[in-house]
Amino acid sequence: MPAVARSGSYSARARLVAVFVALAFVLGGGGTPNPLTELLLQIAFVGIAVVWVWLPKPGDGLRDRVALVLVAIPLIIPLVQLIPLPPSIWSTLPDRGNEVAALSLIGEQSSWRPISLSPSRTVAALLAIVPAVFCFYAVARLDLKERRLVLLTILVMTLVSAWMGAVQLTSRGSGFNFYPQHSAGWVTGFQANRNATADVLLIGILALAAVAVPYLTDDRKRLPLGLSRRAFAIMAGGVGLFLVLATVMTGSRAGVTLLLVAGVGAALIFVVSRDVETGTLSRKALLLLAAAVLLGGAAAFAALSQNTAIERVAERFSDLGNERGEVWEDSWFALKQYWPVGFGLGGFEPAMLPAERLEYLDPLAPNRAHNDYLEIGIEAGILGYAMVIAAAMAVLAVAARAWRERRMRGQIVFGLTVLLLIAFHSVVDYPLRSMAVACLSGVAGGLLVRTRVSSHRSKEFKRAKQARGLA
Repeated sequence: MPAVARSGSYSARARLVAVFVALAFVLGGGGTPNPLTELLLQIAFVGIAVVWVWLPKPGDGLRDRVALVLVAIPLIIPLVQLIPLPPSIWSTLPDRGNEVAALSLIGEQSSWRPISLSPSRTVAALLAIVPAVFCFYAVARLDLKERRLVLLTILVMTLVSAWMGAVQLTSRGSGFNFYPQHSAGWVTGFQANRNATADVLLIGILALAAVAVPYLTDDRKRLPLGLSRRAFAIMAGGVGLFLVLATVMTGSRAGVTLLLVAGVGAALIFVVSRDVETGTLSRKALLLLAAAVLLGGAAAFAALSQNTAIERVAERFSDLGNERGEVWEDSWFALKQYWPVGFGLGGFEPAMLPAERLEYLDPLAPNRAHNDYLEIGIEAGILGYAMVIAAAMAVLAVAARAWRERRMRGQIVFGLTVLLLIAFHSVVDYPLRSMAVACLSGVAGGLLVRTRVSSHRSKEFKRAKQARGLA
């Protein structure tokens, strides 16, 4: 794949963001059962944030007001839930009778209390959100070329994750597993959850398209490793196929289903790149790319059709079960108990425990609703849904504004498709509860914010158009 340009061609801030994204891949996949790696990522974030603030500030900063609203939205919920309220207010909130009775025993019934029934969990949730918000803000501050470095970092780390998954499969679950709780026998990479791994791989497929576009659309652009354009297209197709197979081997049913969305998004990245670099998209390169994927896919299917691992993936689709339906029913009951203010961000487990029906009681504590929209309602109530709607509207607004800049369109499609993948997957799972996926969603959002192309690049673009008689 494309080699990274000389270090001097990127600002220190761009390299800093790339380093943090790589760290998020490695340390952000443990989830709630593995807090140590998340703590390490948060400590790393503090150090990187300090360096970020210390570095010289290019330009005037992030002046897009809608983008600033997107920075604030994720932080509003936990901050509001942590504000102490007088007893005349908090004691009237849903399901507070037991708390009032317990505090009366020690004479604290008149103390001020926040909305959150578990402030410590809400603080922990806030600390987990901040790195993703930083990714959004930092990427939004980068120029177009520097954002490509971040996309390249995502692609490289996705490939490393996929290769780790291959080792995990060949070692039969005995090697390269970062966490004691993992999906043994499946590709998990740096993640403890194979569904989160599928999300990472899908995002990597989109990153591959975004990284490859400049090399397939600009005949003047020097290809890495001295490759011909045909060889590069074939190589890109092979890498894409490898990521597709790795996604299938996660065993994630949602991940396999969402391959269609990722494929459409990747194709759109190529389509919108028409008339961006030299005015035409290399049809020969695209045909070679498509042929590489189709022929490679056919060969892989023929080779793996009798593979027991592939059969196991198919079996997962034939045995959908109804476990999630039962969890959703209990979650809906819990949501109604704490409506409209919610239990408090990060408090799903204690909120869910009294809502579990005995006939469907799980021997383990219920840590997730397997539907992030239900979980948002339980933890954040009506404010949570309001913030989701506000965030969706703000995302569309910043993307529509940035769409006017033709050079940004490939990255805009990347960002919107990533957010769409996460939104779809959230119906049956909880992708944003992985700090790695949350940080990648922050990057995706940051890519939607309009950035100015440098004057040098603008002049170069105008000269190219004049040479073709288009200006």
